[in-house]
Amino acid sequence: MSGKSTTAIHTVLTAVFLLSMPVTRARAQSSSQGSALFEKSCYSCHNIGSGDKKGPDLKGATTRRTREWLHEYIETPAAVNKKGDAAANELFKRYAPEVMPDQALSRDQIDSILALIDELTRKNETFVPAGAKLSRPVDPGDVAGGLEIFTGRRPLGAGGTACISCHSTMGVAALGGGTLGPDLTGANVKYRDPELISILQNPNFPTMKSVFDGRPLTDEEIVQVFAYLQNAKTTNHAAQTQPGLIRVEPWFVAIGFALACLGISGLNRIWKKRLRGVREELVRRHRS
Repeated sequence: MSGKSTTAIHTVLTAVFLLSMPVTRARAQSSSQGSALFEKSCYSCHNIGSGDKKGPDLKGATTRRTREWLHEYIETPAAVNKKGDAAANELFKRYAPEVMPDQALSRDQIDSILALIDELTRKNETFVPAGAKLSRPVDPGDVAGGLEIFTGRRPLGAGGTACISCHSTMGVAALGGGTLGPDLTGANVKYRDPELISILQNPNFPTMKSVFDGRPLTDEEIVQVFAYLQNAKTTNHAAQTQPGLIRVEPWFVAIGFALACLGISGLNRIWKKRLRGVREELVRRHRS
């Protein structure tokens, strides 16, 4: 091969390499942006490669659905389901009663999330949130602090609603907590540590998103609430082994028993008096 030919080939390869650099860099940048967006907007309900959560694992989603379908579904899932789309109907049925909210994401942002899913699927890797870390290690005293935050005895710094308004844990209060959200005694059974930390950092469930929009937990509050939920799991073995178990508090059983006794006593009195008028009439006639 002549020197000129070698030089020409080298020139062509160099040009191809240089031309491909912007594409490679753009893909890396898109995937990086997608990672941050996925952690903030999607990770509360979805994994990539680690199994289903409240919503499906999205590994391979870009190979199962067209890009146009994914864009439309991510933007307005309920509308796609309502118009009778078979794939949307199946997802809504499979993951009921959870309902995916509309996502206020631009087309470019959705593309960056899809690029992340593409990349991790191709590499057979799982999504690991970069920001899902505590700002400091947990100390023993954080459990008590977390309980104060959970119950609202210590108001949240940004003015958010206390956890107990919607959630409960075993023994959290005499009358328990709220029932709008799930009982969180076994939260760390259902979620791995990074998942739970990410939820506390970026709650993307519809109700939580509206409640904490613009009122996020501080890093210190996240550490203490996380510590409290860890302790709630550790000190309640039933929640570890049977996270779906419906628990009945002792005080509830006692109150129920007392009310049942009162009810039976009342019915007994009514039953005894049911023929009182007839008996009184018979006695009156007998005496007369």
